[in-house]
Amino acid sequence: MQPLLSIITVTRNCASTIERTLNSIEAIKTPDVQYIIIDGESNDGTLSVIARYRHVVDVLVSEKDGGIYNAMNKGAELADGQYVLFLNGDDYILADGFNHAKRLLATENPDILSCQSEVFSQSGARLDKLRPSLWRLYFFNTVPHLSTFVATVLQKKYAFREQFRIAADYDLFLRLYLDGHRFRVTDFVIATHHRGGFSSNQARAIAEMRDIRKDNLGVPLYRISRMLELLNEIINTLAQALGFRQKSLIP
Repeated sequence: MQPLLSIITVTRNCASTIERTLNSIEAIKTPDVQYIIIDGESNDGTLSVIARYRHVVDVLVSEKDGGIYNAMNKGAELADGQYVLFLNGDDYILADGFNHAKRLLATENPDILSCQSEVFSQSGARLDKLRPSLWRLYFFNTVPHLSTFVATVLQKKYAFREQFRIAADYDLFLRLYLDGHRFRVTDFVIATHHRGGFSSNQARAIAEMRDIRKDNLGVPLYRISRMLELLNEIINTLAQALGFRQKSLIP
């Protein structure tokens, strides 16, 4: 019987955080959930921690890769579930919201189900929630990948474009959205994300997202999006200079 879901975790030297991730998988693991780990030849003890949880790991691959999105594509190719979900090696599942999302996947069968995730700082302070917003994809990466389920057939067809080193998930969701695939957005909170790590290079992420918009939207729409982005930056700068709380033209 085909599993409903494949959860994929990409790891590289995350021995200090991976047990928290594995504990959360253990709490929600059922026969209809396949769990895949793609490891980039960790040498810090990550594999030793994973070895203690082999009872919840269905597929483990540890080998050199071409970057995080190459590893994520590799995991998607090994997925047997109807849907895939990517969970970082320093994040974890929240069982209540996750189980609500699973039931919705099984009954409604959307192309993509995007839920919410909590955000914490590296020091453990609660910061905010990542809430999906579809129309804002024209400007920003507003679909959180760690709380978004994608039909496996679509994930394999579209895949992450590996020339993007930080924002390939944005590129994937924007392409899916522009091609008219059915997104279902809910307020279920299914995962917790900790800031920092690979995706924390904001300057490079912004540059990549601009390239992605230009590539996917075409020049006319891209220019409009850049004008609105610049206007938004001016408003925020003025608000800060005048001592007001930061506002956004694109809420």
